[in-house]
Amino acid sequence: MKLLVAVDAHIFHTQDGRYWCKSIYSYDFFKRYLNIYDSIRIVSRVKEITCADENMLLVSGEGIEIVGIPFYQGPKQLAKKYFRIRRSFRGIYDTCDVALFRMPSQTAYMAYIHKPKHIPFAGEIVYDPNGSADDENDNILIKIYNYILNRRLKRFCAHANGVSYVTEDAIQRCFPSYARIYGEDKKHFETYYSTIVLPESAYLGSRDYSDIKSLKLVISNVAMNSERKGEKTVIKAVKIARDRGYDVTAVVIGDGSKRKEFESYAEKLHIKEHIKFTGLLPRPQDVRKILIESDVYILPTKAEGLPRGILEAMAAGMPVLSSPVGGIPEIIDAEFLFRPLEAEAYADKICELLERPEKLSMMSRDNYEKSKEYESAILQKRRNEFYTKLMKLGNQNE
Repeated sequence: MKLLVAVDAHIFHTQDGRYWCKSIYSYDFFKRYLNIYDSIRIVSRVKEITCADENMLLVSGEGIEIVGIPFYQGPKQLAKKYFRIRRSFRGIYDTCDVALFRMPSQTAYMAYIHKPKHIPFAGEIVYDPNGSADDENDNILIKIYNYILNRRLKRFCAHANGVSYVTEDAIQRCFPSYARIYGEDKKHFETYYSTIVLPESAYLGSRDYSDIKSLKLVISNVAMNSERKGEKTVIKAVKIARDRGYDVTAVVIGDGSKRKEFESYAEKLHIKEHIKFTGLLPRPQDVRKILIESDVYILPTKAEGLPRGILEAMAAGMPVLSSPVGGIPEIIDAEFLFRPLEAEAYADKICELLERPEKLSMMSRDNYEKSKEYESAILQKRRNEFYTKLMKLGNQNE
């Protein structure tokens, strides 16, 4: 049984014939599908490079075939290469029995609209685009794009055989599946699970903050190509807290086209020496080292599903400050959630927590216990059940 997986990833093809990525979508990630399927075909953007750098992760491996579409970034490049991209979808379903689309994603959506009618399909809904559409600072073109994205996702969920969400209920309310609208049957089903993999080594226990005198914040953003994750809010909150006399610093993990802008913003606020930019850290153990060295995870994000960064931080026993979007309110108490652009509200809470270290210890304990619900074995069991239901539909078509 062969599964086609369409995913919004940046994959790099080297001259030796192997495929690589900078984060997340390594071979280890795709092995989750190979627990059920004999082989998978990955459809994603692919860029040709001479050789991989030392920080890249290998995607190639047994049971995996990769079909690349022309590499693009942003609407302008998509428009310029649109007809080439459309042609690249010809024949991608040959020898595939079922299909799975990781949505919302422009690449996955284009793969979906080229799908033959007879092939059963499912979706893994990995984030909620609704938050972005409500940002008053977005220009009209972004608002129109988000409106279209929302409509597409609603239609997709309402027609898919199976839908899995990263949230327990939040995204489902806005983008209900066929099974939720009309009732589950043999051909339509729904579940939820996070996309994260938390091995035993990720669980570090809760922390004692009783002697804390300073606070090091940490935020992570794999693709730092927009302001969606809230880096500027974090930088401004550090500035406000420091102006009040509190010893607060921040570490920013990730890289992308916006990194220099964020660095310039820290310099403009005269706190450059208190904000450390690490660049991209592709290996989980590298990220975990930063989490261990930091005190509070902060993510003033505008739109999410269920952020893997928050779950990783919780497993590392960290208190978390974030925004009430996507599935975040399902795992973080409302007291510690603030609107994405409210830097002063984040600063107020940061200063309060430094004055009340016992509250930091309480947050650490609560978050660590909650993170146990996302252990790899628990999530993979749900995934396997979901993938098996889709596989059975493929068997019926034979």
